[in-house]
Amino acid sequence: MLILVRDSADTPRLFRMLGLATMVPTILIAGPLACFLLGKWMINRWNLNPKLIMILVLLGLIASVIQTCRIVRRLYQENAPE
Repeated sequence: MLILVRDSADTPRLFRMLGLATMVPTILIAGPLACFLLGKWMINRWNLNPKLIMILVLLGLIASVIQTCRIVRRLYQENAPE
């Protein structure tokens, strides 16, 4: 549970952590979706093999997972006790 206190020195840090945490689902959806749309466009444009979509979606998912791991690592580093 997140409780914000007025004039707290931790408020900017809490908002930054909240912003990073809400980016995780967006990134996990955006990578494969963008690659799917790119694959559909490439198939329609150049009559390529439809298996290209599956390959691009997997690449997008891998990239999204890597980026998510970076965000989680950053959250843990910022939240580590000093």
